[in-house]
Amino acid sequence: MKVTVRQLLPILISIAGFCSPDNLQAQEYVESGDIQGVSIKTNLLYDATTTFNLGAEFRLGKKMTLDIPVNYNPWTFSDNKKWKHILVQPEIRKWTRQAFQGHFFGLHGHYSSYNVGGLDNPPFSEYMNTHRLEGWLVGAGISYGYRWNFSHRWGMEAIIGIGYAYLSYDKYPCYHCGEKQGSASKNYVGPTKAGISLIYHIGKKKKNVQPEPILDYIHEVQSPLLYNPKLSVSFFTPAVEEVKRRSTAGKAYLDFEVGKSEILPTFRNNANELQRIYELIERLKNNSDTTITGIKIIGHASPEGVYNANLTLSGNRATALANHLKKKYGFANELFHLEEQGEDWQMLEKLVKESDVEGKQQILAIIQDVGVFGGREKKLMDLLQGKPYLQIKEAFFPQLRRTDYELHYTVLPFTVEKGKEVFKNNPSALSLNEMFLIAATYERGSDAYNEVFEKAAELFPHSDVANLNAAASALDRKDVSDAEEYLTRVVEKNAVYWNNAGVLMALRKEYTKAMELFNKAKAAGNIQAIDNVYEIAKIK
Repeated sequence: MKVTVRQLLPILISIAGFCSPDNLQAQEYVESGDIQGVSIKTNLLYDATTTFNLGAEFRLGKKMTLDIPVNYNPWTFSDNKKWKHILVQPEIRKWTRQAFQGHFFGLHGHYSSYNVGGLDNPPFSEYMNTHRLEGWLVGAGISYGYRWNFSHRWGMEAIIGIGYAYLSYDKYPCYHCGEKQGSASKNYVGPTKAGISLIYHIGKKKKNVQPEPILDYIHEVQSPLLYNPKLSVSFFTPAVEEVKRRSTAGKAYLDFEVGKSEILPTFRNNANELQRIYELIERLKNNSDTTITGIKIIGHASPEGVYNANLTLSGNRATALANHLKKKYGFANELFHLEEQGEDWQMLEKLVKESDVEGKQQILAIIQDVGVFGGREKKLMDLLQGKPYLQIKEAFFPQLRRTDYELHYTVLPFTVEKGKEVFKNNPSALSLNEMFLIAATYERGSDAYNEVFEKAAELFPHSDVANLNAAASALDRKDVSDAEEYLTRVVEKNAVYWNNAGVLMALRKEYTKAMELFNKAKAAGNIQAIDNVYEIAKIK
């Protein structure tokens, strides 16, 4: 007998319900700053079906969370009715504002094992009343939801999703649970997730920052502080990058025949190691906007044996890779810069620190206190009857026998329209000035506008200009946490920094400090700071 989707609906209820977020109304509690911690939740729709369920949601970033709900129903009801199932449905969520607040979109997967049947007709089908289905399902889907926070601890969310599920099951006569009548499978597309969940949040509550006393040069009044200052942030126009120099790097663990330095592409794992280098080179060579200007190759060796022999060996490995690339691509000799680093004790020390190898502290002490020519390797070999040495030799030495490479190249300048396309696929090819011009084409405060400044700070984390502009973008959207993070990266303080730091202090209602910073920026010639001083002075 063919089983229809309608007859399988009771199974799917375990992974989908129906709710309307518009029907839920509450006074939303908004906490200043990011919400930290973890949310524990229970789906009230599943609770209504006597299904045990519990979920935990973890913060992965300022707008990303991971939700892991587990649902379990072990019951066999009267007249042999069964609603047994276990469902796991993890979901990655992207929040539009910040984690744990407001709208979010999700990507979820699901797996369920079920044993259901003997259910009342109506509301269930006649087939589900007279049969039992036992099997499993797996699939994935997308979802949309909204979260209300009633307080720091308590909240509620509504969610609904659609997706795909593959169901495989065996059919049995329900009442006697006798011989299996057959097996079947089903492809389902439709609702795969829904719920109205009660939430309890675990995490510290941030205290509200109280405003400091107003400066003596702000007229004292007895009325409360009512005026909301209209503050202006400052952006820094990046200088044009005359020549856009870029580089990309990697590590090659190439194997050589004993006593030889020629690279054999088919020897052991060499094909895979070389392919990674080929892909980097060909991506640059096939891009009309890039020109390879240099290839740096650094050879390394492991410590066993004589130091000078290992130094020569590391140089031979660097030369072998350079010769291989010259032969394959016709590169000129002048393009290459080769270095022989010899025994890589620095990397070995790092690997040992990150491990739980026997005698770890003694190994580190020997590496740090005993010179290479003072018997360092011999002391390692003698430590604890040689057991730690054999362990690190097997586990770590292969990682020391490698050849590092760097590809240096230049990138042509882009128009704004071409730059927008490059930003989607290869943003590292853009200069800060090009990104700034791209951002200027978007509406100020829009997601596209903010994304450009955030990506610029990500690609140029040590650039004061990139961090100042990313901070300004964050302050525009009142994101105090991100703005502070970007400003802490700035090394050389200037008028733009002081003005934006003043806006940050004002958003925290630290008006005394804000006024000091605005006056400092004003004295350095910052135009926005002049207006900001006037705005702070209007607070009453």
